[in-house]
Amino acid sequence: MPTASADASPSGDVSVGSVVTTLADDGLRVRSKPRVSEDSFKHEPLLPLGTDLLVLDGPVSGSGYDWYEVAPLSPGKLPSGWIAAADRDGTPWIAAGTFDCPSTPTDMTALASLTRGAGLHCFAGDPITVKARLLSCNCDIDGASYTPSWFSLGTGSGELLVEPGQTTVPPDAGDWFFLSLDPEGTHPDPLPPGKVVEVTGMFDHPAAATCTYTEMDADPVPSQGCRLEFAVTNLRVAGP
Repeated sequence: MPTASADASPSGDVSVGSVVTTLADDGLRVRSKPRVSEDSFKHEPLLPLGTDLLVLDGPVSGSGYDWYEVAPLSPGKLPSGWIAAADRDGTPWIAAGTFDCPSTPTDMTALASLTRGAGLHCFAGDPITVKARLLSCNCDIDGASYTPSWFSLGTGSGELLVEPGQTTVPPDAGDWFFLSLDPEGTHPDPLPPGKVVEVTGMFDHPAAATCTYTEMDADPVPSQGCRLEFAVTNLRVAGP
């Protein structure tokens, strides 16, 4: 199990919507469910010491720990999921923290560089408009899905948003977004793949309040995941 930094001095309350930072010197494990069990998968990598996180849900008691669902605010390819707040002896693994929000993104580069946690924490419900190129995903996705289904690739539009100058899907998934397109929004029908488009969307779309997550052969469960998606409410052709 992780060990806490000797000079850490946690303060303040940990609550839904707050920012916390990790105290574990050798990394903090993120799990898919708030317990230690075979169906609670271990996500990789471990969260490094000093990782800033947004608290999405919790606390939930399980396996002798208090768990919080979190999304990374710090940059890097870090997982979202459930973390234990402290060791069973009470040694804290997280403490109240702070996070300096960036400016509102005005282009696809800035939008794609946001961690989803930062998008939700800093811009929840705020309209963000950027230009991007719309590309067909050609993805065959099986497995877990969200409801409303338009938050999920495969059951959603099957399109991607990339930099306007791109004409092919970049190899790095950090350079594009799945198009989560609000069916009640304004957009052409059919969609214009290959075109430069202007999109307006938001994190924490109102429809995310009823979000559920369904794993293969399992019942749907309430989920915070839709809140982390950039939901497009307006899409129009802006160039070839």
